[in-house]
Amino acid sequence: MLLTTLSFVVVIGVIILVHEWGHFIAARLTGIRVDTFSIGFGPAFWKHRRGNTEYRLAWFPLGGYVKMAGMVDESLDDEDAITGAPDEFMSKRTWQKAFVISAGVMMNGVLAVVLYTCIAAFWGVGRPSQEAVLGGLRPDMPALAAGLQSGDRVLSVDGTPVADWESLAAAIHMRSGRNVELRVLRASSPDTLQILVKPQESLQPGKGKVGLIGIEPDIVVERVGPLGALAAGLARTGSECVTAYQTVAALVTGQAGIKDLGGPILIAQMSGQSARGGLAVFLSFLAFISVNIGFLNILPIPVLDGGHLVYIALEAVIRRPLPVKLKLWIQQAGMILLLLVMVLVMKNDVLRLIQPDQPAATQAAPDSTGDGR
Repeated sequence: MLLTTLSFVVVIGVIILVHEWGHFIAARLTGIRVDTFSIGFGPAFWKHRRGNTEYRLAWFPLGGYVKMAGMVDESLDDEDAITGAPDEFMSKRTWQKAFVISAGVMMNGVLAVVLYTCIAAFWGVGRPSQEAVLGGLRPDMPALAAGLQSGDRVLSVDGTPVADWESLAAAIHMRSGRNVELRVLRASSPDTLQILVKPQESLQPGKGKVGLIGIEPDIVVERVGPLGALAAGLARTGSECVTAYQTVAALVTGQAGIKDLGGPILIAQMSGQSARGGLAVFLSFLAFISVNIGFLNILPIPVLDGGHLVYIALEAVIRRPLPVKLKLWIQQAGMILLLLVMVLVMKNDVLRLIQPDQPAATQAAPDSTGDGR
């Protein structure tokens, strides 16, 4: 429990700090006065003023904010806060405002690239083997319950030979909800084994409903140089961005629902699991969450960074600021929507604690072992 709590605090603290620091440094570079830099929301238990900025640590840790002069944001300031002073947000050019708003998300991406690059440089790049050999087995999934083991080589599925990992994955995917017979060669046994397993139905972004049994391909670790590590870091970050997009697309198109999402409790559980897996796994999880938090923040939803970018784009088109009262109303509506979603995902988390056999379909912990089947 202590490890889970500490790892969750580290994950959330680092991601919030990096995100808000991005906004902060971009504001300073463009000459915008920063009134408050806060990690956490609500009453502060620590404050320190330096220059024009008050630095705060607040009691509610699931977020943070940079309060910039002359900006209508989550603090819901009224129109008196905008005076037209040259160091205010609304006094800056369109590109400057867009840069400041986007900087938090950009820093989330930079953090992910740095972490994935470090993992590749110090631990190597894990590439999934193309052979039909089992690597990791996920807990609470059918494969482990059926008696499959790491190192098992799958020879056939329901009597049909499998030549490689892709053919094994395809055979499992199309057999959701019904018993499947696997013929397996185990290193410790001279004879092949017949193992029955029942794939469970799961929603995969971009693929729809497929059968999964919770197996991972065997991993071949390759050592790379600095440039190779950077290339691997960029590629892994790009891949996680694509997955985040596919997840949001599944929600929008109805392939996934709110019930499939996970919230702070799930992230805390996954933080603890990744910390127990070692430093490389924990850093990979931290990078994964950083990408996803950044991607969610850039969505065009009021209160989030993407919502502010929509304001900036509209004001650039109409060549005048939107009415402050309209912005305040939209911000309030967005805050209510965000709180509602938070309540729903917290409900999902609590239900998963009560019914641990119902995992989040659109939120899964990453590891170094590639796609799960």
